[in-house]
Amino acid sequence: MRLKRRYTLFGVAVTSSIMISSCGTDPAIQSAQSFGLMAADFENNTDKLAEDIYNSCIRKLSYFSVASSQGTTQRDNALANCQTLNKPAVGEAKNANKIVTDYGTSIGKLAVDDIVKFDDEFNNIKNALNKFSIPSANGNVTLPQGAVNTGTQIANLIFGWVVSQERKGTLREAIICTDKPLQTYTKGLENAFRDGYINGVLNDEEDRAKSYYDFYITQLRQLGTSRDFMELERESSEVLQNFVKRRNAAESYIAIINKTAQAHTKLKDVFLGDSEPPSEEYCNIYLKAKESNSTAINSVHQRNSLDTPLTLKELAQVQKIALNYRKEIEPLLQKMEQELK
Repeated sequence: MRLKRRYTLFGVAVTSSIMISSCGTDPAIQSAQSFGLMAADFENNTDKLAEDIYNSCIRKLSYFSVASSQGTTQRDNALANCQTLNKPAVGEAKNANKIVTDYGTSIGKLAVDDIVKFDDEFNNIKNALNKFSIPSANGNVTLPQGAVNTGTQIANLIFGWVVSQERKGTLREAIICTDKPLQTYTKGLENAFRDGYINGVLNDEEDRAKSYYDFYITQLRQLGTSRDFMELERESSEVLQNFVKRRNAAESYIAIINKTAQAHTKLKDVFLGDSEPPSEEYCNIYLKAKESNSTAINSVHQRNSLDTPLTLKELAQVQKIALNYRKEIEPLLQKMEQELK
């Protein structure tokens, strides 16, 4: 899902507080506005991580011995798998990640009552979640069904309600109703990338590389010169260090989505306060908006006790959550970008 404008989940929440409290000159609030750049960096880095599902498979071809016809056949079969299995998985993984970033943009739109257009359609995202599959030696890793269902709910919110010119929703409602689906979805996304990429694709490549270098280092230790041996050993060390870097980048990615989910729950708690949580039936009007219409949404919205402005205390709490989130995420983004170079 490529966006024409980007906001972050919590940066725009603070932006809304600026508009309400007229404290835009506060340096702390100004620093929180840098979330916009962080969101773009996160999307760029997650795209690189998704692309490595395919790139890792291609690199692995370098570690097949083709001294025999059997080795050549194995390499050619591995290449065919890269093209038919790993390559399509890249687009599916990018779309799965964009559920999180596009939801943040949607929350931004609600906060400032702005309209953000999405280039892709709801069905494209829904299909990508259902087809999401990362191939590995231990079998294909898919998104858990609960993550597919909740990811679809979030996409419903984005495409069925948030982009509607007629909707009269609030930031408060969206965050409260979407918190539970977001927790389930981000956990499913974490498990899929950990099992499919870190423990799957990346481990497959690393095992193949270790086997390759171990074989030739043994040969050179017995038959080659010490200089040849040392050069191959150095090359092996550099290759293995790259696995550590990409694994670190993936762990940073997982930490970012976990911290995003945690901060979202903190916002939900602030916005809910002492009120009773809305019913599942109420929230489904938003989360199943594709099956509803703006008239039904606006009707229930008008009866909603949560439809109240943020208090000064709530604004201060939102600002604190946003600033703490930024402090935690910024070094993880920097590490992720550095490790993916």
